[in-house]
Amino acid sequence: MGVDVDKPVRIYQCEDSTDGVLSAIYEAGVSGYGRDYIRIEPQIPGEENTFFLFSEYVTVPTDAEKAEKVARSVREKISWRAYHYMMYAVSSSAADRGDAVYRFLTYGFPAGDKVCDMLQIPCVKRVFELQRAVGNEAHFSLEFLRFKEVFQTPSLMLAVFEPENRVLPVVLEHFKDRFPEGLFIIFDKTHHEAGIHIPEEYKKKEETEIRILNEAESEILEKLNETEEVYPELWKTFFHSIAIEERKNEKLQKNLMPLHYRKYVTEFLE
Repeated sequence: MGVDVDKPVRIYQCEDSTDGVLSAIYEAGVSGYGRDYIRIEPQIPGEENTFFLFSEYVTVPTDAEKAEKVARSVREKISWRAYHYMMYAVSSSAADRGDAVYRFLTYGFPAGDKVCDMLQIPCVKRVFELQRAVGNEAHFSLEFLRFKEVFQTPSLMLAVFEPENRVLPVVLEHFKDRFPEGLFIIFDKTHHEAGIHIPEEYKKKEETEIRILNEAESEILEKLNETEEVYPELWKTFFHSIAIEERKNEKLQKNLMPLHYRKYVTEFLE
Protein backbone atom coordinates (compact mmCIF):
# COMPACT_ATOMS: atom_id res chain seq x y z
CA MET A 1 0.00 0.00 0.00
CA GLY A 2 1.20 3.50 -0.84
CA VAL A 3 1.33 6.53 1.38
CA ASP A 4 -1.90 8.52 1.64
CA VAL A 5 -0.76 12.10 0.98
CA ASP A 6 -4.04 13.48 2.36
CA LYS A 7 -3.72 11.73 5.70
CA PRO A 8 -2.32 14.13 8.33
CA VAL A 9 0.82 13.27 10.24
CA ARG A 10 0.12 12.59 13.91
CA ILE A 11 2.79 13.89 16.28
CA TYR A 12 2.96 12.38 19.76
CA GLN A 13 4.53 14.90 22.13
CA CYS A 14 5.96 13.45 25.33
CA GLU A 15 8.19 14.15 28.30
CA ASP A 16 11.93 14.23 27.60
CA SER A 17 12.66 11.05 29.55
CA THR A 18 12.97 7.31 28.97
CA ASP A 19 9.51 6.57 30.37
CA GLY A 20 8.09 9.55 28.48
CA VAL A 21 9.36 8.33 25.10
CA LEU A 22 8.28 4.73 25.76
CA SER A 23 4.82 5.95 26.82
CA ALA A 24 4.49 7.77 23.49
CA ILE A 25 5.67 4.67 21.62
CA TYR A 26 3.01 2.64 23.43
CA GLU A 27 0.25 5.08 22.45
CA ALA A 28 1.47 5.22 18.86
CA GLY A 29 1.57 1.44 18.68
CA VAL A 30 -1.94 0.82 19.99
CA SER A 31 -3.39 3.62 17.82
CA GLY A 32 -3.01 1.61 14.61
CA TYR A 33 -2.62 4.92 12.80
CA GLY A 34 0.25 3.73 10.62
CA ARG A 35 4.01 3.97 10.91
CA ASP A 36 4.38 6.37 7.98
CA TYR A 37 2.04 8.93 9.55
CA ILE A 38 3.42 8.99 13.10
CA ARG A 39 6.17 11.05 14.71
CA ILE A 40 7.43 10.87 18.30
CA GLU A 41 8.56 14.24 19.64
CA PRO A 42 10.09 14.55 23.14
CA GLN A 43 9.57 18.00 24.63
CA ILE A 44 13.01 19.28 25.59
CA PRO A 45 12.88 21.87 28.41
CA GLY A 46 13.98 25.33 27.35
CA GLU A 47 13.61 24.66 23.63
CA GLU A 48 10.82 26.10 21.50
CA ASN A 49 8.51 23.70 19.73
CA THR A 50 8.20 23.73 15.95
CA PHE A 51 4.63 23.23 14.77
CA PHE A 52 3.75 21.91 11.33
CA LEU A 53 0.64 22.76 9.35
CA PHE A 54 -1.95 20.04 8.75
CA SER A 55 -0.53 17.85 11.54
CA GLU A 56 -2.35 16.39 14.51
CA TYR A 57 -0.75 16.84 17.93
CA VAL A 58 -1.28 14.41 20.79
CA THR A 59 0.10 15.14 24.26
CA VAL A 60 1.11 11.92 25.96
CA PRO A 61 1.41 11.83 29.78
CA THR A 62 4.24 9.75 31.16
CA ASP A 63 2.99 6.38 32.36
CA ALA A 64 5.53 4.02 33.94
CA GLU A 65 3.24 1.00 33.48
CA LYS A 66 2.86 1.62 29.74
CA ALA A 67 6.60 2.16 29.43
CA GLU A 68 7.23 -1.17 31.16
CA LYS A 69 4.73 -2.90 28.83
CA VAL A 70 6.77 -1.71 25.85
CA ALA A 71 10.01 -2.86 27.48
CA ARG A 72 8.56 -6.27 28.39
CA SER A 73 7.13 -6.80 24.90
CA VAL A 74 10.49 -6.03 23.31
CA ARG A 75 12.30 -8.48 25.60
CA GLU A 76 9.77 -11.26 25.09
CA LYS A 77 8.74 -10.80 21.44
CA ILE A 78 11.91 -9.46 19.80
CA SER A 79 15.01 -10.14 21.93
CA TRP A 80 17.14 -8.95 24.80
CA ARG A 81 19.59 -7.55 22.26
CA ALA A 82 16.84 -5.38 20.75
CA TYR A 83 15.85 -4.31 24.27
CA HIS A 84 19.45 -3.26 24.94
CA TYR A 85 19.52 -1.29 21.67
CA MET A 86 16.21 0.38 22.51
CA MET A 87 17.09 1.38 26.08
CA TYR A 88 20.43 2.83 25.10
CA ALA A 89 18.92 4.68 22.14
CA VAL A 90 16.12 6.30 24.20
CA SER A 91 18.79 7.41 26.69
CA SER A 92 20.34 9.52 23.95
CA SER A 93 19.91 13.29 23.83
CA ALA A 94 19.18 13.18 20.07
CA ALA A 95 15.87 14.82 19.15
CA ASP A 96 14.99 12.02 16.68
CA ARG A 97 15.49 9.14 19.11
CA GLY A 98 11.76 8.60 19.69
CA ASP A 99 11.05 8.36 15.98
CA ALA A 100 14.00 6.07 15.34
CA VAL A 101 13.12 3.67 18.17
CA TYR A 102 9.41 3.58 17.25
CA ARG A 103 10.20 2.63 13.65
CA PHE A 104 12.88 0.18 14.78
CA LEU A 105 10.25 -1.63 16.85
CA THR A 106 7.71 -1.73 14.01
CA TYR A 107 10.28 -3.70 12.02
CA GLY A 108 11.41 -5.69 15.04
CA PHE A 109 8.12 -7.26 16.12
CA PRO A 110 7.64 -9.15 12.82
CA ALA A 111 11.37 -9.76 12.21
CA GLY A 112 12.54 -10.76 15.69
CA ASP A 113 16.15 -10.51 16.82
CA LYS A 114 17.54 -10.30 13.29
CA VAL A 115 16.21 -6.73 13.07
CA CYS A 116 19.37 -5.68 14.94
CA ASP A 117 21.42 -6.73 11.90
CA MET A 118 19.20 -5.05 9.28
CA LEU A 119 21.40 -1.96 9.03
CA GLN A 120 20.24 -1.30 5.46
CA ILE A 121 17.02 0.08 7.00
CA PRO A 122 17.60 3.74 7.98
CA CYS A 123 15.82 3.58 11.36
CA VAL A 124 17.75 0.44 12.39
CA LYS A 125 21.02 2.05 11.40
CA ARG A 126 20.07 5.16 13.37
CA VAL A 127 19.22 3.16 16.51
CA PHE A 128 22.54 1.34 16.17
CA GLU A 129 24.34 4.70 15.98
CA LEU A 130 22.50 6.06 19.01
CA GLN A 131 23.09 3.02 21.20
CA ARG A 132 26.76 2.98 20.27
CA ALA A 133 27.16 6.68 21.12
CA VAL A 134 25.43 6.22 24.48
CA GLY A 135 27.47 3.09 25.21
CA ASN A 136 30.72 4.92 24.44
CA GLU A 137 29.80 7.80 26.75
CA ALA A 138 28.81 5.39 29.51
CA HIS A 139 32.18 3.67 29.15
CA PHE A 140 34.06 6.99 29.38
CA SER A 141 31.97 8.01 32.40
CA LEU A 142 32.83 4.79 34.25
CA GLU A 143 36.52 5.42 33.56
CA PHE A 144 36.65 9.07 34.58
CA LEU A 145 34.04 9.46 37.33
CA ARG A 146 35.63 10.58 40.61
CA PHE A 147 34.08 10.37 44.09
CA LYS A 148 34.84 12.62 47.03
CA GLU A 149 33.84 12.29 50.68
CA VAL A 150 31.43 15.12 51.56
CA PHE A 151 30.38 13.77 55.00
CA GLN A 152 32.42 11.67 57.41
CA THR A 153 29.64 10.52 59.74
CA PRO A 154 28.07 8.74 58.02
CA SER A 155 30.62 8.54 55.24
CA LEU A 156 28.85 9.91 52.15
CA MET A 157 30.57 9.90 48.76
CA LEU A 158 29.55 12.25 45.94
CA ALA A 159 30.46 12.19 42.25
CA VAL A 160 29.45 14.86 39.74
CA PHE A 161 29.49 14.65 35.94
CA GLU A 162 27.88 16.34 32.95
CA PRO A 163 27.01 13.67 30.37
CA GLU A 164 25.48 14.56 27.03
CA ASN A 165 23.20 11.52 27.20
CA ARG A 166 21.29 9.94 30.07
CA VAL A 167 23.91 7.39 31.08
CA LEU A 168 23.24 7.69 34.84
CA PRO A 169 21.34 4.34 35.07
CA VAL A 170 24.31 2.46 33.58
CA VAL A 171 26.83 4.29 35.76
CA LEU A 172 24.76 3.84 38.93
CA GLU A 173 24.28 0.11 38.31
CA HIS A 174 28.03 -0.34 37.82
CA PHE A 175 29.04 1.38 41.06
CA LYS A 176 26.20 -0.26 43.01
CA ASP A 177 27.64 -3.65 42.08
CA ARG A 178 31.21 -2.52 42.73
CA PHE A 179 30.56 -0.78 46.07
CA PRO A 180 27.50 -2.53 47.57
CA GLU A 181 28.40 -1.30 51.08
CA GLY A 182 28.97 2.32 50.02
CA LEU A 183 26.62 5.24 50.71
CA PHE A 184 26.95 7.45 47.65
CA ILE A 185 25.27 9.89 45.28
CA ILE A 186 26.06 10.36 41.58
CA PHE A 187 24.88 13.76 40.38
CA ASP A 188 24.06 14.17 36.67
CA LYS A 189 24.33 17.95 36.42
CA THR A 190 23.19 18.07 32.78
CA HIS A 191 19.80 16.47 33.38
CA HIS A 192 19.37 17.47 37.06
CA GLU A 193 19.15 13.86 38.18
CA ALA A 194 20.79 12.04 41.07
CA GLY A 195 21.49 8.36 41.47
CA ILE A 196 21.37 7.43 45.14
CA HIS A 197 22.67 4.20 46.67
CA ILE A 198 21.86 3.34 50.30
CA PRO A 199 23.48 0.13 51.61
CA GLU A 200 21.66 -2.39 53.75
CA GLU A 201 23.20 -1.18 57.03
CA TYR A 202 21.23 2.09 56.82
CA LYS A 203 17.89 0.52 55.89
CA LYS A 204 16.22 -2.86 56.06
CA LYS A 205 17.44 -3.61 52.57
CA GLU A 206 19.76 -2.11 49.98
CA GLU A 207 18.09 0.68 47.97
CA THR A 208 19.06 2.32 44.71
CA GLU A 209 17.03 5.01 42.98
CA ILE A 210 17.28 7.81 40.44
CA ARG A 211 15.56 11.06 41.37
CA ILE A 212 14.79 14.13 39.30
CA LEU A 213 16.00 17.09 41.33
CA ASN A 214 14.45 20.49 41.78
CA GLU A 215 16.58 23.63 41.68
CA ALA A 216 17.11 23.75 45.45
CA GLU A 217 18.26 20.11 45.60
CA SER A 218 20.68 20.67 42.71
CA GLU A 219 22.16 23.68 44.53
CA ILE A 220 22.69 21.59 47.68
CA LEU A 221 24.68 19.00 45.71
CA GLU A 222 26.65 21.79 44.02
CA LYS A 223 27.65 23.15 47.44
CA LEU A 224 28.50 19.70 48.73
CA ASN A 225 30.79 19.21 45.75
CA GLU A 226 32.72 22.31 46.81
CA THR A 227 33.56 20.70 50.14
CA GLU A 228 37.30 20.76 50.78
CA GLU A 229 38.95 17.40 51.21
CA VAL A 230 42.58 16.44 51.82
CA TYR A 231 42.63 13.28 49.69
CA PRO A 232 42.28 15.01 46.26
CA GLU A 233 45.39 17.08 47.04
CA LEU A 234 47.31 13.95 47.96
CA TRP A 235 46.16 12.24 44.76
CA LYS A 236 47.14 15.22 42.57
CA THR A 237 50.57 15.35 44.23
CA PHE A 238 51.05 11.63 43.52
CA PHE A 239 49.75 12.01 39.94
CA HIS A 240 52.24 14.78 39.12
CA SER A 241 55.14 13.11 40.95
CA ILE A 242 54.97 9.94 38.84
CA ALA A 243 54.68 11.82 35.53
CA ILE A 244 57.68 11.62 33.21
CA GLU A 245 58.04 15.02 31.59
CA GLU A 246 60.06 13.70 28.65
CA ARG A 247 57.27 11.30 27.72
CA LYS A 248 54.47 13.82 27.96
CA ASN A 249 52.17 13.50 24.93
CA GLU A 250 49.28 15.97 25.06
CA LYS A 251 47.71 14.75 21.80
CA LEU A 252 47.58 11.13 22.95
CA GLN A 253 46.33 12.20 26.37
CA LYS A 254 43.43 14.10 24.79
CA ASN A 255 42.50 11.04 22.73
CA LEU A 256 42.48 8.81 25.81
CA MET A 257 40.83 11.40 28.09
CA PRO A 258 38.85 13.97 26.05
CA LEU A 259 38.69 17.51 27.46
CA HIS A 260 34.92 17.20 27.97
CA TYR A 261 35.45 14.63 30.75
CA ARG A 262 38.17 16.49 32.68
CA LYS A 263 36.00 19.08 34.41
CA TYR A 264 35.43 16.87 37.47
CA VAL A 265 38.50 14.62 37.21
CA THR A 266 40.64 15.12 40.31
CA GLU A 267 43.97 15.07 38.48
CA PHE A 268 43.04 18.06 36.34
CA LEU A 269 41.40 20.26 38.96
CA GLU A 270 43.30 23.41 39.88
